[in-house]
Amino acid sequence: MLNKKIVFIGGGNMSEGIIRGIINNKVLVPGNIYVYDVLDERIEYLHNTYGIVSILNVEESVRKADIIIIAVRPQDFNQVVVLIKGNTSNGQIIISICAGINVAKMANFIGNEHKFARIMPNTMVEAQHGYSGVCVNDKIANEDKEIISTLFNCLGQTMFINEVLFDEFTAFSCAGPAYVLYFIAAMIDAGVQSGFSRKDSTAITIENIIGSAMMVQMTGKHPYQITDTMTSPAGVTITGCHVLSKTGFHGIVMDAVESAVKRTRELG
Repeated sequence: MLNKKIVFIGGGNMSEGIIRGIINNKVLVPGNIYVYDVLDERIEYLHNTYGIVSILNVEESVRKADIIIIAVRPQDFNQVVVLIKGNTSNGQIIISICAGINVAKMANFIGNEHKFARIMPNTMVEAQHGYSGVCVNDKIANEDKEIISTLFNCLGQTMFINEVLFDEFTAFSCAGPAYVLYFIAAMIDAGVQSGFSRKDSTAITIENIIGSAMMVQMTGKHPYQITDTMTSPAGVTITGCHVLSKTGFHGIVMDAVESAVKRTRELG
């Protein structure tokens, strides 16, 4: 358990997901978690649900914090900075999960001497699988990275990346579950079309998805090495795979990610 005080500025759904993970994994006691939000009813809900501390004075709470997480809409970032600027110290870790707010902008607004981390949280919070992407400035030491990992591993896993790949991480990793879910939905429909009930088709598909992912993880093999062992000459599996190849399935997935990366850059 970390002996740290953490302040969330913004108490939306992502903050709640992080708070729930931290408490469920016993990383911090609720009394060391402080939350501020512009909506009083939101703060009251978080306090009543998780036992965290409601913030009335942002400036004072920021001064006492070890970790500050800025979790507001990008358009509200400048207003938040006004509240915390001048109340921070060099030893604190300042984390932003605001879309489009890079490390350079945080340093420019708050001060280059501070420790900054920019994080794209895992979108599969409930399942606690998937990666949160983290990029940091040069003031962040290895022990700081360990603290960040401990916090965000409560949501799944943590990957430190170069900030030049942040848009790519957003479009590939964070949006990635949506692409997988599209495939799952198609497989379920294919099962129903083949004669299975939707319930049975869903059960079969889920087990196949989990099993396939585990095979790649356990063996360390390229997926094609595994499918090679499943396709007998002129057999059923190779016939189905032929249709996927002929329709450009592989390229369609790559095009989808490429398009999402482009859109992420446009929004950024």
